[in-house]
Amino acid sequence: MTRRGFLGTFAAGAVGVLAGCGDSSTGTSTGAADPNELTTIVVWDRAGAHATARQEFFRTWNEQQGRSLGIAVRYEPQATDKYEEIVRLGFQTKRAPDLFHSPSAQLGAFVAAGWVQPLPDLVDRAVLDKAAPYHQKNGELVWGGVPYAVPTTAFTNRMLINTDLFEKAGLDPDAPPSTFSEVRQAAAAITKAGGGDAFGMLVPIKATGFRQWNVDVLLMAGDPALAMFGLFNATTQRYESAKYAPLLELYRSLITDKTAYPGAATLAGDVAINAFGKGEAGMYIGSSAVVSSLAELGSAVKAVAVPLPVPDGQRLVRSPMNAGYPYAISSTTKSPAKAAKVLEVMVGDGVQEALAAKAAPPLNTAVWDSAAVRDNALLQQFRPAELDRQWPKTPGGLLQVEGESVDQTVEKLLLDPSVPLGPALADMQRRMQAAYDAAVKSGEIDPQEFRA
Repeated sequence: MTRRGFLGTFAAGAVGVLAGCGDSSTGTSTGAADPNELTTIVVWDRAGAHATARQEFFRTWNEQQGRSLGIAVRYEPQATDKYEEIVRLGFQTKRAPDLFHSPSAQLGAFVAAGWVQPLPDLVDRAVLDKAAPYHQKNGELVWGGVPYAVPTTAFTNRMLINTDLFEKAGLDPDAPPSTFSEVRQAAAAITKAGGGDAFGMLVPIKATGFRQWNVDVLLMAGDPALAMFGLFNATTQRYESAKYAPLLELYRSLITDKTAYPGAATLAGDVAINAFGKGEAGMYIGSSAVVSSLAELGSAVKAVAVPLPVPDGQRLVRSPMNAGYPYAISSTTKSPAKAAKVLEVMVGDGVQEALAAKAAPPLNTAVWDSAAVRDNALLQQFRPAELDRQWPKTPGGLLQVEGESVDQTVEKLLLDPSVPLGPALADMQRRMQAAYDAAVKSGEIDPQEFRA
């Protein structure tokens, strides 16, 4: 991993950031000259239910443990849909926080820009040991063999099904669809029985992370060689983008057959989960985060989480998961030791229990067994099991690719079924491979980063 290339216009801003950091007026900690004075540690996070729980936690923590440690946490949730942009701008304008939620798919670029600090010399070894299963060499949080962030939640992936709609359609909820053709058949039956009030499946094309969570995950579930963002095979060092075809064909057919929930082309994530929560859709691919969303809605829908379906002719060999909401320490903080103390709290059982009380999926086994979540049947169905494997990192987000992005190609092919899949996917594969080969040749990417 080098600091050259693939950062586009962000690299120039990073140079200025690394020259120094701001003061308290810019939202960055300045440290405490007086030992009796509190050091403010600024934390940025993506806004939402989880952020609200963390914010409430730190209000109490500041008055008790924080004061004894000489720390005051200023927890600042940021706009969800612009979060990555806000983080980049913060570093470029010398207004970065001390500690921040670093989306795992972006961490490699942040490491290359020099915006985050390696953790082994800052964070207690016991904290890193607990996160070791998610700090594998080819994991998204490890670069150059060094962990740069610690995850806090277990975002496992399942297919949610509405058992009432399944039974109404004459389907057995205990024998859910396991292949794409079975999903199509079930969707047709549910839509027919729904009589215009309920539909087979949600295809939320406009949801944040649609390609990541609703497309790539399903294809990786039946093929252990694949990684996200263009479907990269780390063993062969080749892109296999043609393997998008079976799922794109499924989604196209659901939309064309009108067995997908109406308006797939403009369907956002919040609208999709609301539709499922109101009993208007029979199937929904989602991560464990969906449980807290349904709880927030006060949904009474009878739902169970079942294994992910895979392409016809394949079997489920893994259920790709993301140990999510990782936190990293900014390279610009003037109080790295105290920022590390706050990170240890952020990833500890106390915060996880506060999140679990709001039906958020914890990472630690002890919290899964705690009173906060042990009786939440739906959440427990998302509990990490044998097939739940942390998905590997991928070079896709680090490449300078000519033409449209992977997300744009996937969306285009879904919205216009007249466009042949073969040529479009072959072109995507060619462009991704060319960008990857060029980055390896120039030394901007080390191919060993992505090998298991």
